[in-house]
Amino acid sequence: MGRQRSTNKNLPNGVQARRRTRKNGNTTTYYYYTAHQNGKRKEISLGTDYHQALLRYAQMEINVAQNNIITFNIAAARYQADVIDNSAQNTRYSYASAIKKLQAFFNGAPLEQIAPHHVRQYLDSRRQHKAAANKEISFFRAIFNHAREIGYTNAANPASGVKKFPMPKRDTYIEDELYLLVYQAADQQMKDLMDIAYLIGQRPVDVVSIHSRDIKNSELSIQQQKTKNRLRFALSGSLKEIVERIAPKDGGYLFCNKHGGQMQRTTLTRRFSELRNRLIEQYPELADELRHFQFRDLRAKSGTDKFLANDRAAAQEQLGHSSSQTTNVYIRKGRLINPLEKVKKK
Repeated sequence: MGRQRSTNKNLPNGVQARRRTRKNGNTTTYYYYTAHQNGKRKEISLGTDYHQALLRYAQMEINVAQNNIITFNIAAARYQADVIDNSAQNTRYSYASAIKKLQAFFNGAPLEQIAPHHVRQYLDSRRQHKAAANKEISFFRAIFNHAREIGYTNAANPASGVKKFPMPKRDTYIEDELYLLVYQAADQQMKDLMDIAYLIGQRPVDVVSIHSRDIKNSELSIQQQKTKNRLRFALSGSLKEIVERIAPKDGGYLFCNKHGGQMQRTTLTRRFSELRNRLIEQYPELADELRHFQFRDLRAKSGTDKFLANDRAAAQEQLGHSSSQTTNVYIRKGRLINPLEKVKKK
C-alpha cells in the first residue's frame, strides 16, 4: 500500500489531504487538521468526506481559539463547505483564486476586529489588479454575510459601503480580421474550440464541458453551469462537421488535456493567452487589439453577429439569457444605419 501526499488549493490553512492507494487500485483521500498544542504539532483526522472535513475543521478552530474567537479563516472554511462546494465550477475556480489572497491578508484576524478601513487597505494593496480585487472583496462580503447568518458574528459587514475600483464596461468586439489572424495561428484543437465557442455562443467553461453524452438525435444539449439553463442546438452545418469529427467514438469529452482528461477552463485560458502573446511578438502593431482579445469575447461576438443577422430575440435565445437587458451587454455593435438623402429642391 502506497501513500502519496497531495496538496489541494481549495483547502484552508491548517488542513492537509493525503491520498492512499489500496491494493485493489482504489484511491481514498484522507483529510487532516494540524493543531499545535503545548508547543507540539499534532495531526487530527477529519475523515474522508471533503464537506464534513471542512465543517469539522471550522468547529475545531472554534474550540481551540481563545474565548471562542471566530477568525476570518474559520468563516471562509464554513462558507466554502456550505456554499462554494455546491456552486458551479467557474465559481469554485474564482473562489480558490480569491481566497488565497484574502487569507494572506486577513489570516487569523477575528471577525469582530475587521473594520472598513482594513477592507480599504486590502483594496489598495491590490491596486495593480483592480478587477481581481473587486471580485475578491465580493467574496469577502459574501463570507462575512454568511458568518452573520449562521451566528458566527453580529458585527456589521465591514465591506459594506467600501467603494470598489471603478471599472470600465467591457465593450470589446472582435472583428473578423483579428479573429482570423488568431484562428489561423492556432493549432487544430484551439481552432475547434474557437469555432464551437463562436457557433453556439456559450461560455468557455460550458464549451470545455461538452461530453459525447450531450449529443443525441442530431442535437447538442448544453446546460449552462452559471445559470443552469438548458439549451438545444441543432447539429447542422459547420457545427455538425466539427462535432462528428472530434467526438470520441467510445464516449468522453470533446476537448481533452494532454493526459486524456477533461480540459479545464483555466487550461483553455492559459493556452489562448500563450497563443495571443506569440502573435503580439509577430505583430507588434496589433499589440493593443490582441492584448484585449480574450477567449470569452467569442461569446459576445457570437451574440452580436446573431443580432446583426437576425434580431435581438435570436441573440437572447442563443446566449441563453432570461433577460433582454443582459443580452444588450453582449451586443457590442449596432446595426448599420443608412443616412438620409439630401432634401431636394422642388
